[in-house]
Amino acid sequence: MAAARNGAREAGFTTVELVVTLVIIGILAAIAIPRFQDSTAFTQRGFSDQVRATLRYAQKIAIAKRREVCVDFLPAGGGAAGRLALTFNPGVLAGGACSSVVNLPGQSAPYVVNVPTGITLVLSANFRFNGLGEAVPAPVTLTLSGRALPITVAAGTGYITN
Repeated sequence: MAAARNGAREAGFTTVELVVTLVIIGILAAIAIPRFQDSTAFTQRGFSDQVRATLRYAQKIAIAKRREVCVDFLPAGGGAAGRLALTFNPGVLAGGACSSVVNLPGQSAPYVVNVPTGITLVLSANFRFNGLGEAVPAPVTLTLSGRALPITVAAGTGYITN
């Protein structure tokens, strides 16, 4: 006891510090927990990022292979919400049928992006990237439900914006 009175402090928290800490934790919990319970915004953002990455990959693979890469939206059916699929035009002539499957990098599985349940994807038109990375026909717009900004593939350059 004498040591405590002479300026040496004992370890621990005061009641005021504990109450303030609990109040701050309570306020944060009241604000943060409802945001994590509704994951729709997180799902929409994640899917939007995945679609943009898929389009960029399609453009880059078209340039690398000097072949057309088709981006096809296959609408919902059989309980699925739809999907984006990438295929090659195996021929040299532009505008031919895209029939060769683009595989996931380093794998033999086809490159397909499934639309998550609860999200709607609207593609203005199926399109392709030519060997120069240009989108044909362009511009193309992809709209996701709940997202204010659509994903756009620019004419000429194939630049992808949102």
